[in-house]
Amino acid sequence: MQRLLAIAFAALLVSPAAEAQQQGRMIVNTLSGKCLDVSGAPGVNRGAPLILYDCERSGINPNGTPSDQFWIFSGGFIRNALSGKCIDVAGAPGVVNGAKLQLWDCETSGRSANGAATDQLWTLRPDGFIVNQTSGKCIDVSGAPGVGNGAPVQLWDCENSGRNPNGSVTDQRWRF
Repeated sequence: MQRLLAIAFAALLVSPAAEAQQQGRMIVNTLSGKCLDVSGAPGVNRGAPLILYDCERSGINPNGTPSDQFWIFSGGFIRNALSGKCIDVAGAPGVVNGAKLQLWDCETSGRSANGAATDQLWTLRPDGFIVNQTSGKCIDVSGAPGVGNGAPVQLWDCENSGRNPNGSVTDQRWRF
């Protein structure tokens, strides 16, 4: 009986950080070691921009709120574990270099609000590139290479050679 009570009590002690970590995975930029983050702490609003930021491995933002850096991959969509919203390309459909990435209601019908095909479907390649299925472009950090906290995340031609046009190492590879 005491053992059963101890197990039940231990289950109650699971921290919100541990729960957050169990729901989804961090998307870590291989060049900077920083994570895909939603601006605002926590960023849960429709249209909130995606940025690069120090990883919150504890599952908690510096201000004590749950982290918005955990993502769920399902059916081609990349859904934020905290908000339930999906990675979206601004512009419906966003297909141009430099189009900013944001949180938006998931378009699981396959269509955006204006009737265009969704730009929220992604392919996770084994080499670390995350490719938008509508445009064929990759998730990129602004700055060539973008490595700083707060750097905007955007859509850009995939740098399959592993180099930016300026010759620096690509900032388009991610690990999950």
